[in-house]
Amino acid sequence: MTTLQDRPETLVEPEPELSPAVESSPLTYTARALRSGGISIVMLAALILGFVVYLVWISGIQHHRDQATMYAGLRDKLSQGTAPVRPAAAGTPLAILEIPRLGMREVVVEGSTSTDLMHGPGHRRDTPLPGQPGVSVLYGRSLTYGGPFSRLHLLRQADVISVTTGQGVAHYGVSEVNAKAINVPAGSPTLVLVSVDSRLAPGREFLVTATLISQVVPGNSTLPVISRPEIGLSGEPSALVPLMLWSQFLLIAAAFATWSYVRWSRWPTYIVTTPILLAGIWNVYENLARLLPNTL
Repeated sequence: MTTLQDRPETLVEPEPELSPAVESSPLTYTARALRSGGISIVMLAALILGFVVYLVWISGIQHHRDQATMYAGLRDKLSQGTAPVRPAAAGTPLAILEIPRLGMREVVVEGSTSTDLMHGPGHRRDTPLPGQPGVSVLYGRSLTYGGPFSRLHLLRQADVISVTTGQGVAHYGVSEVNAKAINVPAGSPTLVLVSVDSRLAPGREFLVTATLISQVVPGNSTLPVISRPEIGLSGEPSALVPLMLWSQFLLIAAAFATWSYVRWSRWPTYIVTTPILLAGIWNVYENLARLLPNTL
């Protein structure tokens, strides 16, 4: 008969004590807030840096591509005698500007808004075309979108500037560099090139005036009235609405991309979301650039 003393003792392991839930301390919340703030600052800095790269470098590539396309088209029209000889629609290739001292050859478009000057130098629409009687004004950028007028300060008196339009080739001789104002006799055929005095902190316009030294061609009796964005050192307030819309699109696209990274595989997500994000960023940058001074 087995007694209680003969039974082997059963070892009962003590149940592990449940540790109380770790309460979130104020330090945890502070760390999360700092982390979120740091990520936001890094993303903002990346967007700003990207915008600077877009303005200084990528916009120049866009400018050279537009110039090549416009030059080919305008050259054909000039050879066929169908190039514009009177005020045309904004953005229309109008003339070919050549400055041998600067090694410059640029297609001039009609109009002088920030959007127009993204493609190349622009003709101010309320002035005569080059070669016609009166003061013809061409605006050009100094830093962004190729900066075609960035070296105007290198010009000297008597340097030749040639402008080819549908009426022929007009030759000008530089009369003044960095002029404070346009002081020419009324009706005197004059060309004025306009940019900015500083590429980093523009404060006033940089003017180069040149006098026509070739034959005057007939002008147009009436000229259009221009708006404020077509004057030097002006941006385009109309870019605010598309900027807001594209910014909202970019936020939605970023939220979708974040959700997709969690739900999908990595590479399919990259392939789907990257073009969408790049399109949003590109259009945000482009409309931001339209708000900057048109001759920057």
